[in-house]
Amino acid sequence: MRRSTLWLVAAVIACGAPPTASATEQPPAATPVASPTATSSSLATPTRAAETVATPRLARNDLSGHIRLLKSGWRPTGRTLVVTVSDGTGTVRFIAVPLGAGGEPVPFLELTDAGGFQLRSDGHALAVAFTNADDSSRIATIDLASGAARWITADEPGIYDRSPVWSPDGSSIYYGESISTVASYGDRGLFRVSVDGSLADLGTTLVHGPDRNGGDPVSVSPDGRWLSWTRGQAGGSTDVLNLATGVNKTFDIAGASGLVAWRAARPRALVVSTGCCAGGPAGQLLLWDDVTGATTELLGLGSGDLLPVGLAVWDPTGTRIAVSVIERPTTLSANVRNAPIFIATFDASGRYRGKMPSTEAVWVLAWLPEGMVVVPSSGDGTTELRLVSESGASARTIYKTTEPNLRLAAIVSP
Repeated sequence: MRRSTLWLVAAVIACGAPPTASATEQPPAATPVASPTATSSSLATPTRAAETVATPRLARNDLSGHIRLLKSGWRPTGRTLVVTVSDGTGTVRFIAVPLGAGGEPVPFLELTDAGGFQLRSDGHALAVAFTNADDSSRIATIDLASGAARWITADEPGIYDRSPVWSPDGSSIYYGESISTVASYGDRGLFRVSVDGSLADLGTTLVHGPDRNGGDPVSVSPDGRWLSWTRGQAGGSTDVLNLATGVNKTFDIAGASGLVAWRAARPRALVVSTGCCAGGPAGQLLLWDDVTGATTELLGLGSGDLLPVGLAVWDPTGTRIAVSVIERPTTLSANVRNAPIFIATFDASGRYRGKMPSTEAVWVLAWLPEGMVVVPSSGDGTTELRLVSESGASARTIYKTTEPNLRLAAIVSP
């Protein structure tokens, strides 16, 4: 499998962009996992697949019934955004948006009763958790050019397999599992399964045992060493599991969803929290050395005049950081939700470089060689993805829709 040159970024833009330019809404759940120098990419869907599901429209184990190929033979021809839109009733459509000027969006896949999913780094395959009858879910892989699909987890009534994420080399998939009945709920842990096995010998391995309410994988670091995941609790969490030793680390930050962005040089990891849902946007941005364990707060209640309210991403060289922020309120009683949002840039040590021009009321999603991918606030029911130059002097719309529940699912390269 050829690997992409950029570890990609995901962001959920539920129900469109924030409605106004002035109000600071809590950003939608998002997963920045950008690594500008990594040779592979993977992406997780941060939303947790529900254990209690509506009666499905398909027969049990009818895998082909979940999949509708809209563009046979589709492959990315250059760096490509993959976005999804969902109708709220279980149907998700995948659309390829080329970054090159003049490229037209291409709808290429539609799924029914799909929960969490993730594209492989080269854009050739998809891992997805499908609702299976009314009492379980299973994970399958799909070849995006042919539509060929196969189950990679077994049919187990009462068992929910969810939130699949790829290993960097594409040889295996990590996922969460729980048992859920009318009478009880129980976490079964986090697992790894080989995509080359058969249902008779899947090579499934428990990588983290049952842990309170359990949780969902979000991403695997580019070197395959760390699995980031978020707990099934109010406000979520950011946990990282060392896949070699089995040692787990929970970051002491409020209101997080496994948001980690990686680069090649140490300290490698940006860990961002956008604040707990109950407390409003009062997040933190941490720089973490995954070798020594040292953690430095770059932004937060105890650092500087800015508070992060959205994604934090590395630039393509791994030397600068961009993050959506608000200014710290002058008094504790001030309403931070009325503070304007903008994109700020920092050097790798966290030193403030300045406000990026023309990014008022804008959320940053990714920093690519072509520029920053952002989503501006909108009050007209549309959601727009825009590519802005580093200087802020130029910008162009790369995708726009009135459909709800737009998600930037992946950035892939052939």
